[in-house]
Amino acid sequence: MFPLTRILITALFCMFSLSCKPSDDRVEITSIRELGEFSPKPELGLNFKERVGLQAVKQESPQLNSVAFFVKLTGPKLTVNSEVDNFNSFCDSIKIGQGNPPFSWVKPSSWKEESQSSMRVANFSFGPNSLGECYFTVLPGGGGGLLANVNRWRKQMGLTELTSTEVDELPDRQFLLGTGKYLELEGGFKPVGSTDTKEGYKMIGVILPELQITEGK
Repeated sequence: MFPLTRILITALFCMFSLSCKPSDDRVEITSIRELGEFSPKPELGLNFKERVGLQAVKQESPQLNSVAFFVKLTGPKLTVNSEVDNFNSFCDSIKIGQGNPPFSWVKPSSWKEESQSSMRVANFSFGPNSLGECYFTVLPGGGGGLLANVNRWRKQMGLTELTSTEVDELPDRQFLLGTGKYLELEGGFKPVGSTDTKEGYKMIGVILPELQITEGK
């Protein structure tokens, strides 16, 4: 019985040894396949002006060398009042980061992301029936300057215009790259392009005046 078992073990060992030897067969590779790529490819080497869209402005235009930033939050007065803390934390979270445009931020957990656009780098809705909205804008050319932007917002709320001196006296607010102006407005809100006025609304926001950008930055 023992010799038979020994023979079987020896036979299995030989079969295993033969199966482990490398084959002498050679396979010639006659075709290659291109490696796949991630899409879209990141656009590298952009300067700050190009990332915020200033490269599209004509060279002879003074808009080429300035940009303004602002965050605006609007909605029914009670809704806006309940979102002041979220507004402040969102404004404080906006930083120069990666991407195109090159900004990063932290979204308040109760806010809902909405579609971005050329005017709204970050865009959110919040509150009952999503009537509240908040967005962050990068504005090539500055939109006519601080005075024009402030009075544009006031007009949306059905308020009279301020003078340059009155605008200078608005509260300062540290924001992104410098010191902006903080606004709180109440009235009848008329969205851009709308003929309907929404009564009992409130708007809060920060406008960072025009930032001058020189070539190469």
